[in-house]
Amino acid sequence: MVSGIKKSTSRNSRKRKKTVSKKVVVLVIDGLADTPQNAEQNGKTPLSEANGKTPLSEANKPNMDWFAANGACGELLLTPAKSYPKSHIANVALLGYNPRRYYLRRGPLEAVGAGLPYKEGHLALRCNFATVRKDTIGNLTIVDRRAGRANYGLDEIARYINQHVKLARPVNFVFIRTYGHRAVLILKERLSDQISSNDPHAEQAPKKIEALNSSELAKRTAKLVQEFIWASHNLIEYHPKNAERIDRGLLPANYILVREPGNRLVALPNFLRRWRLKRAVCIAENGVIKATCMLAGFNAITVPELSSGTLDFIFDNIDSALAEYDFIYAHIKGVDEAAHDGDFERKLRIIEEIDKRLESFKSFGGILVITCDHITSCKHKQHIPGPVPVLVYGRRKDRVKRFDEFSVKKGLLKRLSGRQLWKYVFGFS
Repeated sequence: MVSGIKKSTSRNSRKRKKTVSKKVVVLVIDGLADTPQNAEQNGKTPLSEANGKTPLSEANKPNMDWFAANGACGELLLTPAKSYPKSHIANVALLGYNPRRYYLRRGPLEAVGAGLPYKEGHLALRCNFATVRKDTIGNLTIVDRRAGRANYGLDEIARYINQHVKLARPVNFVFIRTYGHRAVLILKERLSDQISSNDPHAEQAPKKIEALNSSELAKRTAKLVQEFIWASHNLIEYHPKNAERIDRGLLPANYILVREPGNRLVALPNFLRRWRLKRAVCIAENGVIKATCMLAGFNAITVPELSSGTLDFIFDNIDSALAEYDFIYAHIKGVDEAAHDGDFERKLRIIEEIDKRLESFKSFGGILVITCDHITSCKHKQHIPGPVPVLVYGRRKDRVKRFDEFSVKKGLLKRLSGRQLWKYVFGFS
């Protein structure tokens, strides 16, 4: 790993004096934090070693622990304590913006993250390919909200939807798969974003899309989206690729779940100008993390869908990008998916695989930040509110010896917001 030290060329400000100028690598390990396995999650029990174990505390991770022992640790509180921590909102907060002021809907972000042209006023919706089962009288029940996470045949199914879905009142639209089981739908007409989701987040009947206010535009939009869902379901239920999926032992992708509609984007203040950077890059798959970074002024390196080697791709590109960029923001997804599946051991193993790739950073002359966007609980198979661990190597050193949800509470950094984190990282007093 090459040295990241460079001389500062920025002017000092009376109010904000920059004391360090080093290359910065940030590893955002999606859903890294977890809840103790035998703790009661009632919002009152403090997180402590007595409450149980987490994949992060149990993993064999000598490199993360080395950086903790040679850096400073603490916690980040990115989303309100009682609200469900959504990834895109957490990432906006992690970048140092107030998510209440800069509120972004996930639908348009999915479009931007996938590289699709997006026009203000058009309605974009985040979508999942899902699996439903039909009973003898035609009632539907969701079997899997993510169609088993298997992407086999989904591009062909998406193209078929694009070519063959016909709506009663013609509306131009684009529907593409973005990554894994995820997709985005853009309805190219000025529509309302005040509609509900059809995703019940459980194995039960899909919900009906409803208008969230009494306006005629919201009612018309809800009717249009519901019509699209039914039309696409009727088209793809017996699609040849679904027959092939079943033959391969995979769940059919025969239904579309939609959520977080949006008809506008909110401009984020430029991250580079705020922190006096020359060039910054995000390394992430198509999706909201990539999109929020792009809106903040980053370039992007897209992580491709690989059956194996994703971690190698990310770390190889970090190494390459150090020659060109002074701020590298890498998003690592696998641990979050393992936790959503309730797989403690798989989450632990992925953490250990990430840790193996950190050995070379011990000779890094810059600043390394390791953190995550939110807690994803193996026990509850979902995101959980609460602070997340953070370590910063390359600035000061504290007495923490291990990197986990328990140990970082004793760290120098205490509990920070995203903005406070970057003030510390960049040395502003």
